[in-house]
Amino acid sequence: MPASPEATRQAYRIASWTTAGLAFVAAVLTFAFGLAAVTGPGAAPAGDGQQVTAGPGPSASPGTVLARDQSVVSGVLTRVVGTKVEGAPPLVIPLTLTVVRGNGTKAELSGGAVGGKGATVTWDGGRPLPLGGQGSIDLNGPVDVELTTGGASWKLDGPSRVLTPGSYSLGATVAVSPLNGGLATPKDGVRLEVPPGAAASLKTRGDVRVATPPAPLSLKGPGQLVLEGSLQIMTRDGKRQAAKVTFGPGAFELNLQPGADGYHVEQALLQGPITVDG
Repeated sequence: MPASPEATRQAYRIASWTTAGLAFVAAVLTFAFGLAAVTGPGAAPAGDGQQVTAGPGPSASPGTVLARDQSVVSGVLTRVVGTKVEGAPPLVIPLTLTVVRGNGTKAELSGGAVGGKGATVTWDGGRPLPLGGQGSIDLNGPVDVELTTGGASWKLDGPSRVLTPGSYSLGATVAVSPLNGGLATPKDGVRLEVPPGAAASLKTRGDVRVATPPAPLSLKGPGQLVLEGSLQIMTRDGKRQAAKVTFGPGAFELNLQPGADGYHVEQALLQGPITVDG
């Protein structure tokens, strides 16, 4: 017996609701998986970004989604100035501490031992202080750095830096003070031993710097950047060429590989205020 008109209308309504519900679920899943594919794990949120057209390159891919205050930089950098940036690698000795000649203590090394006894070593900055032996300086916090084609110049002033366990030979005259409060004694050829588990530190003032040769580098924010070179900038509005970018303060990720012509950008995602020149 054929179905009544009311039964037919009811069946039609159920089928329509089912179809609409499945379409809604499919749309939600498509959006979620699409967003995950674009942003990736750990990436900055897209916010209110829209899709822009990005050509091939190390820092972006077609269909990248950017928020209103996000930028992607690619190209080759001939100079980078970072202010209060994070993520710097430990600076492995041999290294040389340098400073403009001035009065007063420029560096204090504490937590190690000289001649088997706990001591504090101070350096007045009158001459460069070469550090040899085995060990490294863990910058342990924000740092100012300048990169050029010749390498990096790290400013050590600021928070205490960590001397990792090792044996440090000091290549300039320093003053050695016993931990019991005795008088400081000037000495040459001092070796500072930092045993495993020791809490040794380096504290500087007076614009003390350390230079390191070009090497792969990953820096992150918050902080400020000045980027100079042959650059391409992509925002939600499109792409443009640039010779200089001033950024920050804000969050960023900057991964660089050194080359003969400068630092090649592997990744540079910036989130914050930006000024583009050139």
